[in-house]
Amino acid sequence: MPAPAKATLEGLSKGIQAELSAYVFYKKAMEVTKDDKLRDLLAILAAEEKVHYRILEGQYDSLVRSEMWVSYNDILNREGLPDIDERMADVHLKLLEELTETASPMRILEIALRLEEQARDLYADLGQKTDDPNGKETYEYLVKFENTHVKKIQTMMKEFK
Repeated sequence: MPAPAKATLEGLSKGIQAELSAYVFYKKAMEVTKDDKLRDLLAILAAEEKVHYRILEGQYDSLVRSEMWVSYNDILNREGLPDIDERMADVHLKLLEELTETASPMRILEIALRLEEQARDLYADLGQKTDDPNGKETYEYLVKFENTHVKKIQTMMKEFK
């Protein structure tokens, strides 16, 4: 079996970074916001981004080790996957700089929406570029999940208008 294409691994790396960015952003936003309902939504989103991160890390690991895509369900059942190290947050300083004690709930949601839409579009693009059924399945799963995040954020934005 041929080694995974460089573009495939680069795509997964971009996805990993997107999930990491969103996770770190949500954790920081939870500290900044004073709105309990928004904090609850951010906690849910952060937890789900952590799952996405683990899926992408698992796919990357599998492609490097065995040169095969695996079902995302198999990845989630695998022991010993890496956890997110929040010290990596300094990589995402630009986004985090926008979060201050005075950041309004609407501003937090606008940034969150941008992160989710970028991730969704990335996964849709990567899904179109892979021929492997497990790769397509993974990206389709992530696109659906990111769309759910977009809808949750848009719904909450309506509440703050």
